[in-house]
Parts: sequence; structure tokens; C-alpha cells
Amino acid sequence: MDQHRRSSLLTLAAMAFASAISLPTLALAQQKEVRWGQWKGTEVGEKFMGELKAAFEKDHPDIKLTPVDSPFTGFHDRAIVLHQAKKLPDVLLVQVDWVAEFADLGMIEPIDERIAKEPKEFFSNIPETFHAKWKGKQYYLPIESGAVALFWNTDRFKEAGLSGPPKTWDEFAEYSRKLTNPDKRQFAITGTLQAEPPTNMTYDIYPLLLQGGATLMDPATNKAVFNSPEGVAAIEWYIDRVNKDKISVPGVLSNGEKEKRANFASGNVAMMFEGPWGVAIQKQLNPNLNYDIAPLPKGKSTGTMVRGSLNTISSQAQDKDAAWTFMKWLSGPKGIEMWAKGTGGFPARTDVANQDWFKERKLFQAFVTQMAQPNAQSPFLSMPNAVQMNKVMTTEIQNAVQGKKTAKQALDDAAAEWNKVLAAAK
Repeated sequence: MDQHRRSSLLTLAAMAFASAISLPTLALAQQKEVRWGQWKGTEVGEKFMGELKAAFEKDHPDIKLTPVDSPFTGFHDRAIVLHQAKKLPDVLLVQVDWVAEFADLGMIEPIDERIAKEPKEFFSNIPETFHAKWKGKQYYLPIESGAVALFWNTDRFKEAGLSGPPKTWDEFAEYSRKLTNPDKRQFAITGTLQAEPPTNMTYDIYPLLLQGGATLMDPATNKAVFNSPEGVAAIEWYIDRVNKDKISVPGVLSNGEKEKRANFASGNVAMMFEGPWGVAIQKQLNPNLNYDIAPLPKGKSTGTMVRGSLNTISSQAQDKDAAWTFMKWLSGPKGIEMWAKGTGGFPARTDVANQDWFKERKLFQAFVTQMAQPNAQSPFLSMPNAVQMNKVMTTEIQNAVQGKKTAKQALDDAAAEWNKVLAAAK
């Protein structure tokens, strides 16, 4: 072989080798990254988050998913600070209470045009509650959902001679008195009127107003109307249970979600207003606790609060198409099924909730029933500054329970403050 030919062959081989070793580098360079800001990592565990990341990247090898975990406490305020510093992640997990506020602050982007390009069944299988728009635009997709229902300790009920959960307000009051024995430090419920987090209103107060026949906001006038005679009667009923019957663990004003869950797990508290996320929490706190779950007791009507964790596209996303790809994957059938199975969450899609494996999870069926009843609402999605509005309501209900104001005065004052916020957001 002459020298020229040998040189040419060596050059070709070198080029081929260089091309081969550069392919992974080239692919890596072309790989997009989606940074997902959320608080779920510590809740669901690193193992599951790793499995979720691997599953998404297997389906979308051109995108690297980077979960950015922060504690839930303070997450709302940190997100605003990151926005001001222009350091928001690409996809931001939010609570229902934050959607309108973050949209008005320009932190998150509308996704209506993106949804319109998807098959009809993609969005039609997301529960109707999560179709609520803010100022005519859709900003979010849910990854889990659930309504508040009634957890009840079957052992405590049996000891009190009660065969099942209360179905009406009258039964709830009667059963609660039987289930309360302060000498044994046994109580029917843990009243949760703690100021932080203001989402405590989700459990005791807002469902009660709806059950009493009140409406929180009038969509026609965009005004608060919970200070109606029905709303006042509902709060007076609550105050009687707490102050006259003394069915709650002492310290109603300082008890919150953490205390409520710990008290129920101890076995000394017979009932708890809680969402499906509480199933996994109770399993961690006391796996041997005997309890069941039922729809909330009915007053003049049924009523509950529907909550959820929602993904949004940040206005500062580096690649909004890639961010959308992750969002729709996680809120699609495959992602929702994996999330629900891996975390114990309530599926935010009807085509997943209707699957046999989920129907076999008996504790969750009360939530299915609860969400299908009238007045299963998520008013937070239409509240321009739900965090502030919830704080106002908390303060006024505290005033009423302490006797500083009548129920009527407290609700009137809360409604006046809500209407200021609603008027300013027009």
C-alpha cells in the first residue's frame, strides 16, 4: 500500500472515530433542560422522584428533567422572590390559591393555545373543577386533586355504640357529644383555626358555609355573599359545637393541619376533616390506626372544597415548548397514573380514576362520591389574592369564636375586605 493511500485511510479512520465520540456530546448539547420547581420531593421521596424523572426522560430523551425541591412552608413567597430576581424555574408547581395572584403578577403563562392543539380527550378527562379560568384564560394543569371528606376512627365509634359515620349536621352534633370525654382527653374533632397556613379554612369553614346553603362569591356581581343568613347560621352552628358542646381539642385558634393529623393518628380524636393526601400521611403517622372515610355530613345541602397541586409554565421558562411537553406528560394518562400509584395521590384525570386498580383502593371511594355531589367547589381559582382573602376569613372566624364579634359582624367584615380585593382585581 503506497504512503498516500495509507495516509488517506488513516485520515478517514480518524474522522470516523472523531465523529463517533462526538455523537454523544452533540446529542447532549442538543438536549433541552426543564427545571421543575416544586415542594413534593421531600413528601414523596427521592426514590420516586428519580423514577418519575427516568420515565419522562425515557419518553422524551431530548429533554433533561431537573426537579428543584423546596419546602412547602414559604414556597409561595419564595416563588415571588425568584420572579423578582428573574430566576423562576421553567415549570412551577402551585396551589389552587396562587393561580390568579401569580397570573396577575406575570409569573405564569396562559396555555389555552397549547391545550387547543391536543386531542379533545386530553383536557376533557381533567375534572371540570380544574377547567376554571382566570380572566378568561387557562394557566395550569393538575397533577393531583381531591376534596375534603370525613375521616372517622372505627374503634372510637364502636366504643361509643355508633355503627357508622354521621350523615347530617344533627347526627354530627349528637355523635360528637358522645365521642367527647375531656377526662380521658378524648374529643370528636380538632378545630383548626390556626392563622398559618391560611389554607386551614379549606377544612372547617368553607365546606360548612356551602353545606349551610351559603354561596361564597356571586359570579354575576363578583362580590362576596357568604354573609347571608345561611352563612351566619352555619358559623353560629360551628361556634356552638366548639364553645357549648366543647367537642374540639382545646386550642382551636392555635391548632392547624399538623396538629389535626397528629391528634387523629394518636387515636384520641374520633373524626377529622381531611383530603385524600391524608391517607398517606396517616400511614406514616400510625399505620395501625383503624379508620374509614365518608362524605362530609349534610346540612341544608352538601358541600366541600376541592384542592389540587397544579403545574404552570413560568413566564421566565428558557424553553416553553419543552416545559409544555413535561407538563402535558405529567398531566396525561401515563403521568397521572404513575403519580397516583407512586404517591398515593388522588388522580386528577377521570380516565385514570375509573381504572380498576384505583377502584380497589377502598379508602379513596368516599372522595369520588364527595366530588360528584353538589357544591364540590374550588373557589380559590377565582380569587385574585386567595392567600390574603383566606387570612381575612381566618381572622374574622377567630373573632367570632372568641366572642369578640357576632357571627354576623365577623362575616360582614370579612365580606367587606374580600370585596375590596375583588374590586381591585377587575
